[in-house]
Order: sequence, then structure tokens, then C-alpha cells
Amino acid sequence: MPKFSLSPSALNLFNDCPRCFWMDKVKKVKRPRGIFPSLPSGMDREIKLHFDRYRSQHCLPPELRGKQFEDTYLFDEVDLLERWRSWRTGLVVQDKSGNTLSGALDDLLVKGNLFIPFDYKTKGSPTTIEAAQRYYTNQLDCYALMMEANKLKTAGYGYLLYYSPKEVREDGNVLFELQPIKLKTDPQRAMKTFNDALKLLNGPEPKASARCEYCGWIANLKKIQK
Repeated sequence: MPKFSLSPSALNLFNDCPRCFWMDKVKKVKRPRGIFPSLPSGMDREIKLHFDRYRSQHCLPPELRGKQFEDTYLFDEVDLLERWRSWRTGLVVQDKSGNTLSGALDDLLVKGNLFIPFDYKTKGSPTTIEAAQRYYTNQLDCYALMMEANKLKTAGYGYLLYYSPKEVREDGNVLFELQPIKLKTDPQRAMKTFNDALKLLNGPEPKASARCEYCGWIANLKKIQK
């Protein structure tokens, strides 16, 4: 039986369309991605540097000084955090068959003896808690699972910090709106998704998803070619 290496983004694809996920991991046929914008990755890099400057001062940055972050600190083991930020050396959980789930953290918060996964997001406009839950619950669940597997006791929740453009000032600098959003995490929910995804990969090709635009495009193309 083949062994699979999965990630939170791979499990997002599984949740979105099992057939596209199966084609990616079993047949090595990936969804077309198109042009990938470089602005989010540039923002991610600068935000990490911003947080690291405050980490070196042993304090939270201004955007995390609200009441909800009281008695919360930035994880201060810098070398270890740098390892976990890389997809090559990030946190890993492995099942009995040798399949792995791994991922790269943006950052980590600490409250008492509990650890809190923390991720930065950029968006064109302010978001809602419902949208954050829909798109990123699985990601934070996976982080919590990987942290627990590596003996880091989690707090049962994680944070997303959204940066969205608010206005362009007269000097040309862009002012961003900041939204910290707290989401509950469930490692067992992530483990179930992981196991369900592996079960699918070890089975036959799933049927095309009615809601998947990629599968729909292929189906329409086949009709035209008949």
C-alpha cells in the first residue's frame, strides 16, 4: 500500500473536491493554478519580520494588545520556530502505516503552559467569522493536531490575523484594517479528515463533484468532443 504525505492545504482540497484531491495525489495530475500573485507572499514575509522584531523585545506587537490577548506571549524559541515555519522542517504527525501530515506555522502564541496556533491572512476587504470558519478551521485543526503529536498542549483555539487595505494616505502609504479572529480547534476532527482522505486515496477514482468547477469544465469538454 502506498504511503502519502499530506498537508493542511491538501486536506482543504479533499474537502473541496475528493476527485481533484485523488487525481493530484494518486495520478499526479494537479489542478491548473494560473498566475499566482506575489503580494500575499511578500506581505507574509514582512509580517513575520514585524512580529520577530517584537519577539526579540519580549512583547506583543500593537495589533495583539487587546484584552483577548491578556497574559499571552509570542513563542520565543526563535530557532525552533524558524524550523516550524518551513514546509521542509515543519511539524509532522505520522500514522502507523507511515503516512504523514505536515505543515508550516506562521507563528505561535503561548498562554501559561498552552500553545496557540496563529496564522496571518491578507484579504481585499474585511472578513467575517463565518467566512474564517469555513475556509480556515481545517488549517488550524491540523496545526493543533501536529502540535499535540509533538507534545505541545494546545489551548483549544487558534487565531487568524487578517490584514485588509483600508485607505491610501496622502503620502501614498496604505493603511490596513486589522482583524484578529479566534476559532475553536479540534485535533480529533483533523485526524478524522486525515484518515478519511487516506481511505479515499487507497480506493478507486471518485466520481466528479457536481460543485467543482474544474470537474465541471472537464465534463463539458468531453461533451463537446463527442
